[in-house]
Amino acid sequence: MTLSAKVSFLLDGKRVRNTRLKPHEFYDALIIRSSDRPQTLGFEWGGASVESAVNSVQKDSTPNTGKNVAVTLSRDNDLTWIEDFARYHCQVHGLEQILFFDNASSRYGLGDIREALRQGGINNPIVLSAPFRYGVVSQDRKGKARFNTIFLQTALLNIARLRFLSLARAVLQCDIDELVWCQNESIFDLTQKRPTGFVRLDVGWRYPDAGRTEGFRHSDHVRKLRGDELCRAKYCIAPSGPLWFTSWHVHTIGLLRSHGSLITPKDSGIWHCKAITSSAWRNYDASALSNYELAPKTKAAFNGVDWSKNPAG
Repeated sequence: MTLSAKVSFLLDGKRVRNTRLKPHEFYDALIIRSSDRPQTLGFEWGGASVESAVNSVQKDSTPNTGKNVAVTLSRDNDLTWIEDFARYHCQVHGLEQILFFDNASSRYGLGDIREALRQGGINNPIVLSAPFRYGVVSQDRKGKARFNTIFLQTALLNIARLRFLSLARAVLQCDIDELVWCQNESIFDLTQKRPTGFVRLDVGWRYPDAGRTEGFRHSDHVRKLRGDELCRAKYCIAPSGPLWFTSWHVHTIGLLRSHGSLITPKDSGIWHCKAITSSAWRNYDASALSNYELAPKTKAAFNGVDWSKNPAG
């Protein structure tokens, strides 16, 4: 797709003629070819102009090179939850780095998030501000808010893929309320061993013990509900593996959106902690359900984690 002649792009102040817009479902990528690496990118349209420095992919990807990384987007989640998310994946899966996008949290600053992640086991976490609209909001039949067009998170994932994580060993894409489990090895090792360099992770609900009404942590979620439907999948991918070329989406990768799904392994998945949420479209009612049953595998895994008695929150 060629851009309109009314729009001009400039590299180091000089207009460029050959530009191409590559459309994706929730974002577009502008392709500008240059023989030399420019210092600035400019944009002119309708009498307005903007100029920005060109980022160094080499510099921004260095902290993640060869590492096991998680990427997530969060807004106003408790600092305790953020710390526990990092702690669990560090101890259980050998997580080494987190690329954390903060979507305009009002309860704390970026420095507080960094400190929570450090306490969780990440030495130099990368925390970036993304104070933008998440997507288009609608309401379902029950009056709950639903985000049908999740353009922000999809765009951020592909900025992460191209700018920060292209040389990472493997990247886990999931939310703060989700904890990955694997039967025999870490999710990052499993991803490296797969011929595709990709693991699709089924997501199932976990609930805290009955009687609790507040102060929930991931480690409280040791019960399940028989007959629960699975949530939408998440994944782990090797950015420089066989699927390096495909875009990333919230619940899958671009290649699979039109070509079906790869096999989902039965010896790994995600526990989705029901009471860990700050989302406007999802909440937890402690009195709504009573027929929980113990999830022994989840309880055993949580018992093996050294949860902090004095978390950041």
